[in-house]
Amino acid sequence: MKNFRRSLRYLWPYRVRLSVAVACVMLIAVLWGGGLAVILPGTKVLISEEGLHGWAYNSITQDRLGAQIVRIAPPAARVDGQVLPQVVEVVRLTPDGPAEAAGIDPDTYIIGLYDGDPGHTVMTAGELTRQLAQAEPSQTVRLRLLKPGQTRTETLTVKLANAKFPSRMLGKLAGLFAEPADYAGRFTILLWLLGFAVVITVLRDMLRFVQEYLVASAVWRGVVDLRCDNYNVVLRLPTTFFSEKGVTDSMSRFIADTSELARGQVTLFGKTLVEPGKALAALAIALTISWRLTLLTMVAGPPAFLIIRKFGKNMRQASRRALESWSKMLAVLEETLTGIRVVKTYTMEAAERRRFLQVNRRLLKQQRRMARIDAATAPAVEALGVTAAMGAIAIAGYWVLNRQHNMDSHAFITMMGCLAAMFDPVRKLAKVATRFQRAEAAAERIFELQDEPQEKRVPKAPTLARHERSIEFRNVHFRYPSASEDALKGINLSIPAGQTIAIVGPNGCGKTTLVSLLPRLFDPTYGEVLIDGRDVSQYSLRSLRRQIGLVTQETVLFHATIGENVSYGLRRPAAEAVLEAGRKAFVDEFVDQLPDGYETMVGEHGATLSGGQRQRIAIARAILRDPAILIFDEAMSQIDTHSERRIHQAMREFIKGRTTVMIAHRFIMVLEADIIVVMDDGRILDIGKHDELLGRCELYRHLCNTQFGGTLDQ
Repeated sequence: MKNFRRSLRYLWPYRVRLSVAVACVMLIAVLWGGGLAVILPGTKVLISEEGLHGWAYNSITQDRLGAQIVRIAPPAARVDGQVLPQVVEVVRLTPDGPAEAAGIDPDTYIIGLYDGDPGHTVMTAGELTRQLAQAEPSQTVRLRLLKPGQTRTETLTVKLANAKFPSRMLGKLAGLFAEPADYAGRFTILLWLLGFAVVITVLRDMLRFVQEYLVASAVWRGVVDLRCDNYNVVLRLPTTFFSEKGVTDSMSRFIADTSELARGQVTLFGKTLVEPGKALAALAIALTISWRLTLLTMVAGPPAFLIIRKFGKNMRQASRRALESWSKMLAVLEETLTGIRVVKTYTMEAAERRRFLQVNRRLLKQQRRMARIDAATAPAVEALGVTAAMGAIAIAGYWVLNRQHNMDSHAFITMMGCLAAMFDPVRKLAKVATRFQRAEAAAERIFELQDEPQEKRVPKAPTLARHERSIEFRNVHFRYPSASEDALKGINLSIPAGQTIAIVGPNGCGKTTLVSLLPRLFDPTYGEVLIDGRDVSQYSLRSLRRQIGLVTQETVLFHATIGENVSYGLRRPAAEAVLEAGRKAFVDEFVDQLPDGYETMVGEHGATLSGGQRQRIAIARAILRDPAILIFDEAMSQIDTHSERRIHQAMREFIKGRTTVMIAHRFIMVLEADIIVVMDDGRILDIGKHDELLGRCELYRHLCNTQFGGTLDQ
């Protein structure tokens, strides 16, 4: 669970909210216990002859005598010529208690008091316990006793002990109500108790609302912070990471994984705190009734722990595989929707449906496994708990029938209620454990992304001055992480400032990889890239990239206005500068025909524009940046010949005084270069001008006749 624990640091800024939520949990547990505590008084008032006050008097009397007592009506027992009413019978003695010290034996009736009142020598059980309960602590009393089957009584002196805390609290509770004279009065007390139960239930639910809201708001705020941190990490990951792993897996970690993690955190500060609090409250009440039976029910704990641990381990594995399947499904969905024109044109709808169905079935397989584990955990734990509880209840029933361990029918009912209230939270906590394992699997994937090696940055790196002398590739080698051989092999190339260089060669020869080293989208595996004699890896990335303009074959536009796409990369560009850049790249030709002009939204990925229009915007973006170094990676591939020639007219003026590196498949662009570099298989085959290369480089002649669309005599 180390990754899940690691995620909790994002909740630290919201600790005040969580502290209030924890306080609410504690109050909920107390109120839950208060609700349970009403059960026994309620049953006493509702079905017991002694009622609430009689129960309180009995409890205090037992503590003061140090003996278990019951109320009983002896059959045909007579004293002083009268039939005895209901009397108090001593069932069991507490070792070294006041009753034992006075010589009272078990199975003895206490029928009255010798306190100077002639009417107290023979008393009902209710009146006798009331007198003893209301006596002063440590008071000495004379009890009149009778053995069963005898008619002669005896008198013993007993020094009363202090009542225990639960009995004193019960007495205070009974003291809140007037002692009823009939059943109507007892019904009034029952209504008060039920009203008390309703009030604490409403308070508990209000606290639950506050607790759940505060936890959810804190957790989702933390998730926002986590996503922002991961977004910052993603922006600083090397381009090789995405070329190797793609982007949809990272997107899935932002969406599905963080949501799963959030559910685990909500569970931690929700059920994980609330349910144990409720279980502990029920446990405390059960212990006061019978600690022996309560401990007996807890024998189910170790087996339940082993079951939860086993299921949790399986849940973690299944959850990770499900999240991986989710990212694969997202990848298929993204590919299909992005390439929907190709899918429709080539009538591949059925094939794409089959592919989507396959990844969905793999996801379904893991989700079904998770559902099985989740469904089996709670019943397994519940079965163990119920088995232990039934054993305890059987013993409690035996004690009730045999009048042992101070267990009467009312305490038996309350004990059953406490055990049910104790095991219900435990059953719910069993699912909490599997929820944590799902959150741990999600946290593991999230922090895997966060722990990926980032672009190499030199701490407090100096600013790279604006390029003005030369660019040099010195013995450069580069290999992609998953490749078996180098993509670039011993590249040595020097480009004087202000010159235009065209890099040509067959597809896959390393042209794009080479120019990607300039803005440090990749770093050489070996060798150096120098600008004005300075190794770019030792300088600030920001200062390097701010002086580079890039136009790629795959034009990237954002869901924003045309003007915002042109000015992308600049904070506060002048409106006139944006218009001028658009004019030079011939963007104004189609923008002027739009109702909103440069304020027109281009749609996601520039979907509302043609390929040529998108590339003109990208070129205008490079012009507006006013870079010292221009990189064109097949930038004219989607522009018609007429537009290409007009853009070249503007570009001839713009590239003056700037170092320009072009990857070109158009003959007109090759002819305008000061230097042409011919590459093949990651190496430089030749460097020179057009006429020179035609004469000595066979690969260049082949490219002129095939790829460039030119002829040898041009």
